[in-house]
Amino acid sequence: MNKSSLSFEHYRGNEEFVKRIYDYIDQCEVRKRIIVTPFFSPDQSAITRSICGKQIMYKEDGGYKGAERVRFAFLPFTTNYQFPTVILKASVSATFGMLSHRDVLGALMNLGLRREMSGDILVERDAVYLVVDKDIENFVVCNLTKIKRQHVHFKRYEGSLVSNTSIRYQHKIVSSMRLDTIVACLANVSRGKAQEMIASQRVKVNHVVLEQSTFVCNNNSAISIRGYGRFYVREVIKKTKKDRLVIDVGVYE
Repeated sequence: MNKSSLSFEHYRGNEEFVKRIYDYIDQCEVRKRIIVTPFFSPDQSAITRSICGKQIMYKEDGGYKGAERVRFAFLPFTTNYQFPTVILKASVSATFGMLSHRDVLGALMNLGLRREMSGDILVERDAVYLVVDKDIENFVVCNLTKIKRQHVHFKRYEGSLVSNTSIRYQHKIVSSMRLDTIVACLANVSRGKAQEMIASQRVKVNHVVLEQSTFVCNNNSAISIRGYGRFYVREVIKKTKKDRLVIDVGVYE
């Protein structure tokens, strides 16, 4: 794939990651072998899908249906490739206090593991689940034996997981679908402040950083605002008598 003819304008703020994806694709096409990526964040995964399109065969996997963090396999030919992904589970007790996602992630990072080496972390009242590559399964089992004040013992989990991501929907009223107007509404700030946030690359629409306050959002737009959270603009429901728009917005919890 000729990178010199590619425009990175659409991926401003993610240029290095985009180059990395094209390098993976080049390796797959030139060497005629399967290239497997690390685990990507939702933003990175959306960019990867956009780049691949129908130009190259690929599969993705996060260990279970609905996983947020997934990795990709670029395929030089049709194959039934199976990802070496495993799910680990450790039972925990609420006696020492409820563990958080941050607690578990911090414990993993303290082992010297980069974030891209593991997938989703699901924390429930009585259990913690980790999605990892099979190559580091034994390392995690042998070394991740304590999280905060709790002693834990991870072992492979053969059951199925269900995403615990929840979205709470509510109606908002805006004057237009311009990005600055939407951001001001979602973050509960002035329009001027929203424009500053957009210009400073703190806002992503469908996982891509945008700096144009005049950008018009469509239905089914995923919007993330650094420091304020993630939102999903599902649709415009109706217009009010004063010609304002009632929109259905989901807030990730």
